[in-house]
Amino acid sequence: MERYLYFSNPNSGAPDATQELAMYSTKSLMGVFAASATTTTMLFQPRDATTAVDAQGDTVILTHTADDHKAVFKGIASMVNAEKNNNPFQTVSDKENSIFNINGVTACAILSEDTDS
Repeated sequence: MERYLYFSNPNSGAPDATQELAMYSTKSLMGVFAASATTTTMLFQPRDATTAVDAQGDTVILTHTADDHKAVFKGIASMVNAEKNNNPFQTVSDKENSIFNINGVTACAILSEDTDS
């Protein structure tokens, strides 16, 4: 079963602009790393399926409790492996509805190389 990760971070009210809402297949997740004491970066394969080494995929930056990267990594791994509960749609960050399903995460930023949105 294909699984998806959902992210929403509108500036105000409902998402209404580019890079405020995204959903990615877990298969497109290329890597996760600590970017600062309070942020973890998730890299996704570009939506045009480019696989070149220099491809600039999409990036989601999760803001979280300081130095809590391990808990964030565990939360991401749990959502990627959500097949166990037969739920293909996993909400990671939904600011509009105050839903953050990884302990310590308080916000996200979505950076897409896709300018055709």
